[in-house]
Amino acid sequence: MHENTPSLRSRAKALLSLHSWSGIVLGMLLYAVIFTGTVAVVAEEIGEWSNSNYPQHLMLSSDVDKTVKRLSAQTPKAYLDEISVFENDRQQLVYFFHTHKQNPSGDMDEFGVQYALNSQGVVVTEKTGFGSDLYAQDDTYALSRFLVSIHTELHIPSPWGLILTGILGLAMLIASVSGFMMHRHLFTDMFSIRKQRDGQSLKRDSHTVAGTWSIPFAILLAFTGSFFSFSTAFGIPAMGVVAFGGDQEALMYAMVGEQQHKSEAPMESANLNFMLKDAVQRQSAVPSFLSISHIGTESASVLAFFMPNEGKVGYEQLVYDGTNGDFVEYKPIVGTEPSLGSSILSLIYPIHFGTFAGLWSKIIWISLGVAACYVTITGLQLYAHRNEKNESSWQWFSRMCVWGFLGLPLCSLASAVGFFISGSMATNQSAWTQLSFVIAAACISVLSLSIKNIQQLKKLLLAGNGLFCLILPLLRFTTSGTGWLQALQHNMLAVMFIEITLLFCSVWCFFALYKSMQFDEQKSKQNTTAFSTQGTAK
Repeated sequence: MHENTPSLRSRAKALLSLHSWSGIVLGMLLYAVIFTGTVAVVAEEIGEWSNSNYPQHLMLSSDVDKTVKRLSAQTPKAYLDEISVFENDRQQLVYFFHTHKQNPSGDMDEFGVQYALNSQGVVVTEKTGFGSDLYAQDDTYALSRFLVSIHTELHIPSPWGLILTGILGLAMLIASVSGFMMHRHLFTDMFSIRKQRDGQSLKRDSHTVAGTWSIPFAILLAFTGSFFSFSTAFGIPAMGVVAFGGDQEALMYAMVGEQQHKSEAPMESANLNFMLKDAVQRQSAVPSFLSISHIGTESASVLAFFMPNEGKVGYEQLVYDGTNGDFVEYKPIVGTEPSLGSSILSLIYPIHFGTFAGLWSKIIWISLGVAACYVTITGLQLYAHRNEKNESSWQWFSRMCVWGFLGLPLCSLASAVGFFISGSMATNQSAWTQLSFVIAAACISVLSLSIKNIQQLKKLLLAGNGLFCLILPLLRFTTSGTGWLQALQHNMLAVMFIEITLLFCSVWCFFALYKSMQFDEQKSKQNTTAFSTQGTAK
């Protein structure tokens, strides 16, 4: 028994070292990915909130068949290979007529003409270009797109951003697994907050409790996040090189389960409205988008794509024969036949972002994401505190923790402020959303360097976060004219949810500020009392 003690100690020490360094070396970036990932869970709701929108299900109320025929007549024939139809966050129905070709970066992309129509069927905008560029320049998604991009790529050019987030996912996986292995008394650690006078001891216990509760969630997110990053950056391109000799178009057709060469013999297509209604009846939901291929030919087909609904976790794709309108099959996400790989792929996105049970699963995922943020924050703070005892030069680390932990939320809120203000001034919202984030980051960095007292810096950033959380609902109301009463009348759940969350965060920030000021006041009184006692003793 005693002979194994040194080896057990060395093993525990090695695990502790591995756990610490995997979390510390990339800790700040890891926190950025976790925080923005928590925000990305409600990206769809943020898109609806930022545009004061409620889904009108325009695909059901509009004559899609008539509109497609009308727009097809004015669209170049080269772009009639495929038509995507979806409703954006500004209550517009978008029709994208396109073909496929390589974009300037060498990737296969959609290229064609995109029309956005209002609820009356009038064309509001008409743009020509690559699908990736049209999406990147669309102000409708400026805020939600920017916040999601920080999470998936840290706004670093592809593929380097994806590679970095993949590495961060692995670091999170290592920290989670090693943390799990360290907790030999896992069930005891889940409830191990002891009564402590020392704030650091209390923080250590709360770090342990939050960590143990969120370990399964952290492992799940780390694995699925790394899969996303590495499969996009390496997996799919490598598959194209190895299996298809670099032919990306052949790879794309194989993955979506379509033949690369189809008959273009003219043939009248069936009514799209009938197929759409049948898909809605089968799924009891409105599709996220329609994909209409080779319309007006004997190879015409229609695909209706559905996000998870009614307790289902994976996606659903319904395929129809475009020539007669008959239902063909429930199509797997990848390939032509149902497979384990396709089933797993259809589960990864809903599980990673918590979209499988609507708003309730998203609330759970947000709560667990906040717990993961707290674990990262307290872990780095405890490490900084331990080193500050030995070296005063480690105060820069504590300052960096405050700068990152409170600065990133403030910058994210500032990007939303920039979105609303630029929208009211009819300027480029996509550019100003990003620029507002950068300006806020620069200001926070200057304050972090100029304010010597770390506690004062913390108070200032807490106040800034609380103030911006209060300002944003007012800004949204001012720019849209849609108040809470109208939101309730039109069942605008996303607007209500985001603004209640913002108000809750504002209350939390000001409460934390109050507690911090109260703590400083008590500490000042204790120091005064101690000084008076020393003077009396002398």
